[in-house]
Amino acid sequence: MRISYEFFPPADLDFTRVASHFNELKGFQPAFLSVTFGAGGSPEDKSLGLIKELQAHTNVNVAAHLTLVGKSIDDIDTIIQKLKILNVKTIVAIRGDSPNNLFVPAKKGFINTSDFVAYLKRNGFEVCVSAYPEPHPESEGFDFDLQLLQNKVEAGASKAITQFCFDLPQFDRLVESIAQRNIDVKLIPGIMPVASIKNILRMADRCGIVIPKSVTNRFNGDLDEDIKAAKELCLEQIEYLQNLGLNDFHFYTLNRSDLTYSILKEITANEIHEHKSRNAKSWQEERIKIRN
Repeated sequence: MRISYEFFPPADLDFTRVASHFNELKGFQPAFLSVTFGAGGSPEDKSLGLIKELQAHTNVNVAAHLTLVGKSIDDIDTIIQKLKILNVKTIVAIRGDSPNNLFVPAKKGFINTSDFVAYLKRNGFEVCVSAYPEPHPESEGFDFDLQLLQNKVEAGASKAITQFCFDLPQFDRLVESIAQRNIDVKLIPGIMPVASIKNILRMADRCGIVIPKSVTNRFNGDLDEDIKAAKELCLEQIEYLQNLGLNDFHFYTLNRSDLTYSILKEITANEIHEHKSRNAKSWQEERIKIRN
């Protein structure tokens, strides 16, 4: 299993605190990290500051999220030159949220994400994009989102990180549809540990995500019981997705390490146990062969 983490620039600009949470998690050997594009004034500077801080603590590739909304191509050029100075190799290319959910291309900007992807690819970046098990809030539906994903991959994207999703059969449809269309992309499910079910419900509402009652009913407000439920839920998600052939997982840390650490520690313990069990079985089978 390969894992990665997402962090975001904190409002108080305390990058050291975010790095301390990463340090708690880096022992699980992430394949890469991603830093979201900060909101508010000078958002790229916030993201660049966090990228610098994380790079000081690891040699792991730190990918930068970059949105096209509200930016001219000249604006994009300015940002990617700063990213190149930091030796950023990968960009998570996203259209970004528009006011009132009505996308209007910036003057002298990109009209769609696939053109944005192609531009970043021509500038030497590995490009990762988004994918949606459930339709995006502004989407015409699943097939519409799937076509956008195909367009982005044909433009040069090699990886796609999914929006978090708790209605797991939605992943069956996404995986099957990608295979049927021969979309050549590494699909990386986004995993959202439930530190607070109320916060997750608010995020889900904004993102058009359905949280099944079978999930919400697990949480009753008792801290210890909710942590246990969150761990069990996450482990079940990963097992389900692995049975679909997926083995890369991107953890939305929300700039916290405690719950993600607890989940990954249990996964690691389970993997070690399974590895020992397989070795013991192989050793026993070998002894039987020798006796025979």
